[in-house]
Amino acid sequence: MKRRQERGGEAGEARVELLPEGLRVVLPGGGDGKEGAHVLLRACSTAMRERLELPQHLSRQPLMLARLLEEGAGALGDLLPASPPWRMAAEGDWAAAGAPVAACSCGEAACGHLPEAMAIGEAAWAADAGLRLALVGWAPEALADAALACWAAAQPLPEPEAALRAYAGGPDAPQRSARGEGPHLAEWLADMAGQGHLHLPGPRFHDVAAGLQEEFRHRTPPGSASAAEPRLDREPGSDAAPWAALLPGVSGAAKGLELVAARVRERAAELAAGPPPGPAGSPNGKIRR
Repeated sequence: MKRRQERGGEAGEARVELLPEGLRVVLPGGGDGKEGAHVLLRACSTAMRERLELPQHLSRQPLMLARLLEEGAGALGDLLPASPPWRMAAEGDWAAAGAPVAACSCGEAACGHLPEAMAIGEAAWAADAGLRLALVGWAPEALADAALACWAAAQPLPEPEAALRAYAGGPDAPQRSARGEGPHLAEWLADMAGQGHLHLPGPRFHDVAAGLQEEFRHRTPPGSASAAEPRLDREPGSDAAPWAALLPGVSGAAKGLELVAARVRERAAELAAGPPPGPAGSPNGKIRR
């Protein structure tokens, strides 16, 4: 595994390369006599990777595990350590766990290349979740497999292969439906569709509203010659043809609408005439409930 990143993308700029053993920062030489160097910022050791317990933490977050499989390392978020391995070496007791160190090609123990290389490495660490995951010793697929292995270890089967074989059946095993009996679901759906028993969606709400508007405004089939002149001088009647077209199978739709419309007209006439005179002692006239 080797991945190279350029800073600024121009010749003479520092670059980083992801290697199996860590992150190599290539520092170019300067015109003032400064020599270039290669600094290796080591990745997590095996002991440090085990102490991080990423598979165990991921196994307790199934939604994050699903996102890892779909989106990659960027889905892990705060599950990855905030500090790179070469910084964690100075925190706590990581040194006892074989914490990684940085090494420079110049051979000096405390050279001036290390601070610059660490700053470049930390910038790459913060910008690339895939690089962070690789430096702590995992690939997305391997981490997901390890988390699933934690699930399997939590509920072990005495004979996993025998249980799988019994559940799946052999090549000659009869095909089972979801309930274990009866026809297969796909066959059942095909039969129901062929017999016309499946739900057929009707007109949408705005389609029905448009149809009513056309029928009651024109009183003629839409598209006819007389439909060009809308008739707004009459109330909608009890013609059942428009309702039969819009609501097939609903008998009495036009008659029911006519009864509702008649009652609305009666009530409107009562309100327009005003309340009738009430009995003596009733200042507001007729008392309504």
